[in-house]
Amino acid sequence: MRMQSSPKGLSMAIIILIAIMLAFGCASSGSKKKASKERKRTVLLTTSDDVRIGEEAAQQVAVDIGLLDDPALTAYVEVIGKKLIRGLPWRDFAFHFEIVDQMEPNAFALPGGHVYVSRGLLALINNVDELACVLGHEIVHSAKRHAAQQQAVAKYQSPLSLPMSRAATMAAYGRDMEREADALGQRLCAAAGYDPMGMSTFMRSLKQRERLLIGHPRVPTFRDTHPGSRERAAVTSARASELRWTRDPYLGDVRARHLDRIDGMAIGDRPETGVFVDQLFLHPELDFEISFPRGWQLRNSSRAVGATAPRGEAAVFLSGDLPEGELTKVADDFAEKVANDFGAELTKKEHVKVGHIDAIRYSFDGSGRSRGISAKVTFFPFAGSTWRMVGITPKAAENRYFGPILLSMRSFASLSDEHRALIHTDRLRVVMARPGEEIVALNERTESILDPAATALLNGLLGNEIFEGGELMKVVKREN
Repeated sequence: MRMQSSPKGLSMAIIILIAIMLAFGCASSGSKKKASKERKRTVLLTTSDDVRIGEEAAQQVAVDIGLLDDPALTAYVEVIGKKLIRGLPWRDFAFHFEIVDQMEPNAFALPGGHVYVSRGLLALINNVDELACVLGHEIVHSAKRHAAQQQAVAKYQSPLSLPMSRAATMAAYGRDMEREADALGQRLCAAAGYDPMGMSTFMRSLKQRERLLIGHPRVPTFRDTHPGSRERAAVTSARASELRWTRDPYLGDVRARHLDRIDGMAIGDRPETGVFVDQLFLHPELDFEISFPRGWQLRNSSRAVGATAPRGEAAVFLSGDLPEGELTKVADDFAEKVANDFGAELTKKEHVKVGHIDAIRYSFDGSGRSRGISAKVTFFPFAGSTWRMVGITPKAAENRYFGPILLSMRSFASLSDEHRALIHTDRLRVVMARPGEEIVALNERTESILDPAATALLNGLLGNEIFEGGELMKVVKREN
């Protein structure tokens, strides 16, 4: 990513990173400067190192990205993964398979056998073969200890890096490693009775399918370091045609089998993790709402929700993971960490209100690493913990940005009945096409919220098909 400059040469990327670190609990590797100085680069010398670092990174993934709590769907992925690993000639650690609660189509592996696919990838995949090929690719990364060869351990990156970026480094490999993972992953699939052509069919349409992520701007994924989709599709297709394999008869109809597992999956925001309606963020389970500045880029993770200004030069975030306790004590402890980690000076304390809740707002001026940055952090008790709203901007642009940031902070309130009525869930539903029906008619009959071209892409079709009848199709329906 190219870093642009904000007023007085201050890096906008640093502003956003510091804002997110403040929202996510600023000290990722300990709050003392001494601990930071003593940090050493870890080299993955043994499989025991892989297991240890993988366990730590898996905990980070669960907190920073979040896992999908769907035992049946997770078991489906796990069964395929465990069937694939039987073909490994070496297996130095146990494998674990999880689904991250992320709509971006994504798959990645951590050291020590931790393999992940995203909710969005499962929605976009069209049959069991494609899923098996993706899992096989990631299994090879872990089994071949590619992370050890890269020696890129996210825990020992700069504390200013994004949590997702730190985890991404754990799963970023060289292109030769990616090609090796494709080749050996396809062989694992063939040995287990899956069609190795699944990797090629998935890669051919991945780029087009990404635009089906309704309402979600694209964010960097763990797969961005892979060779180009076109190259991989061609190479994996040629390889698949040369591999000898026999279909596992137990699988039956591989498309129907996969669609049966993902029928009913939520697409986009899930109410239990909060939803955006324009600039409003609504959380029915925690019973609150907050409005972010119009035109700012919205972001929701398992640990914080917030927005960044259009050019990335300011940010406001809400997070609720500080411990419950006497408010001033919790805020003072946080301020000490900010001073230690960023060299920020506490300049003002004031008592304010967040809705009807008594709160404290601390103002900071940056020095050291955060030189030229101003921040306001509002602390308040809510839902059994201490919450904080963080606003951060270049000092030279305070007058421009703290107005909308403070308005956003003041908008935190109990969820109104009017706004609760706006909450809905978009779900993937599997329907059966009728004889002579086209995709336009299918969409209208099933009340799919996708346009016909998107429905075609979601199902791996060109869009001009006339159905014979009985074909299983994925559509997306809005449900209250």
